[in-house]
Amino acid sequence: MPNTNKPDTSKVLPKPGPDPSEKLLEDYADVFSDIVNVLVYQGESVVKPENLRDGPTASMYKTIYGRLRQKNRDVLKFDTEHDVEVRVYGLENQSKSSNIMPVRVMGYDFSSYDRDILRKKAENKAAGHEADYAAELWPEQKLCPVVTLVLYFGAEPWSGPTSLVDMLNLPDNLKGYVSDYHINLVQVAFLEDEVISKFQSDFQIVAEFFKAKRLGNVKKLKYNTRKWNHVAELLDFFQTFVGFKHYQEIRQDIIEQSRKEDIVMDSVFYSIFDEAWDKGIEKGISALTETYQELHRTKEELQAKLVEKFELTEEQAKGYIQQYWI
Repeated sequence: MPNTNKPDTSKVLPKPGPDPSEKLLEDYADVFSDIVNVLVYQGESVVKPENLRDGPTASMYKTIYGRLRQKNRDVLKFDTEHDVEVRVYGLENQSKSSNIMPVRVMGYDFSSYDRDILRKKAENKAAGHEADYAAELWPEQKLCPVVTLVLYFGAEPWSGPTSLVDMLNLPDNLKGYVSDYHINLVQVAFLEDEVISKFQSDFQIVAEFFKAKRLGNVKKLKYNTRKWNHVAELLDFFQTFVGFKHYQEIRQDIIEQSRKEDIVMDSVFYSIFDEAWDKGIEKGISALTETYQELHRTKEELQAKLVEKFELTEEQAKGYIQQYWI
């Protein structure tokens, strides 16, 4: 007899977060290599898209109670030379600050190093050339370096710790004995224009969007004529972080359009950003600015009011004041 007491979960499914769309875009080798080359190698073409291989984003570990648990990276890729792994790169996406990020990254990196050790030991065993039990590996067997970048997409500065020591209640007499572990934090919305200009992939569009969003001048993006290479993935990305009406219908129309012509921001801007909302916000800010000027109030007072009334950041408020203050 069927169980009729099972709860109906059809209406309580969790709303998807940002990770799925980020992952789809960053999984492309051209985007992934571009991110690493700009943020790690200052724009030098060190990582070649054709040399990248997908790595396992899930790894298993055993708890103190003997249970197996799984840790999941966002994106992991192996950089290879002549089909031999030489470097490992991981990307972790954050829309908000995390107070445990150094430990999370440390766990992800440990899993990659541990996998490399196990793989080398297995190869030694298969070749009948195992190292001593205590040594485990031969002295000349070096591990692949692991580099993890934490991409933070928030409009406010990162407020969480950036190293393990920042997380610890550490007395002075232990400081020399506790090893630190730093994260490679990239605050995308705060990147300098010079850095953003070095991106060659669709990630330049992403970086420009987040910076414009932080500064409150997203509207300027409609003049961006850079071609979109991964149209569907960029649309999914903007839907996750911005949201727009009739998403599925618009998405399909733009994808169909991309089969006939190049897609750039200025051709789809008002399809993916709600024009009515945009104009409503700007109309309200313009009117409030005019009122404050007529009352001889200061820009500082107006800035505080814009932050409160329209839930803007201080940088966004300053951008609007610069635009509307006559």
